[in-house]
Amino acid sequence: MPRSWRRQQGQALLVVLAFVAAFLLLVWAALTLASSAFLGLGNVRADTRTTYALDAGIAYAMQVIDDKNGNGCNAPRTSTVTLNYPSGPITVTAGIRKGSQCHGNGATWNITVTATGTNRSLTGLITEVNTSSVVTWESFQ
Repeated sequence: MPRSWRRQQGQALLVVLAFVAAFLLLVWAALTLASSAFLGLGNVRADTRTTYALDAGIAYAMQVIDDKNGNGCNAPRTSTVTLNYPSGPITVTAGIRKGSQCHGNGATWNITVTATGTNRSLTGLITEVNTSSVVTWESFQ
């Protein structure tokens, strides 16, 4: 071995170890960011599932009102339906309150929809126009 190399025997190892440490630090940072993204994705999926369940409750309430016996005044005050999702069932409860006019053109129903496992709710107003029901407005809370 030449004389100049004998003095540099451990210096290359130090440079390699510094590069390995920097690489491992970058990998750790990337994995930390990825795990946060996956946790956020789970929250978005749960929120989307709840939003769809509440929206399905409005559609279910409209069906309950349409299935009325004779007129909208016979619609029940509350009605529940269970929606089966791969992550587990969600029970949706639709509270139906009749307006001042409960049958015929212009009849209204105030709807409040809640779902199990969440504190969110959806309120809406359904109006009868001719022979069909229309969602006049709805609000997520």
